[in-house]
Amino acid sequence: MPRDKLLIPLLDIARGTALSEDDLARMVGDEISRLSAGARVHDYIQMIAIKRVCEKVRRSASHCRASGNHRRSGV
Repeated sequence: MPRDKLLIPLLDIARGTALSEDDLARMVGDEISRLSAGARVHDYIQMIAIKRVCEKVRRSASHCRASGNHRRSGV
């Protein structure tokens, strides 16, 4: 079970890929770092980062399904 309830939708999207919860948390952390650099307002950065990672994982998963690869080693 994820430590952060905001990660649950991301885990649902990532199901069927080779990404672990730790991989997803790292991806979100990286995105938070990118968004935080120079940001004046930090209130919604975590939610925006999770949304961006969800979109990235969703695109990657749909690309893998389209190409016939159901599991992928990384995004």
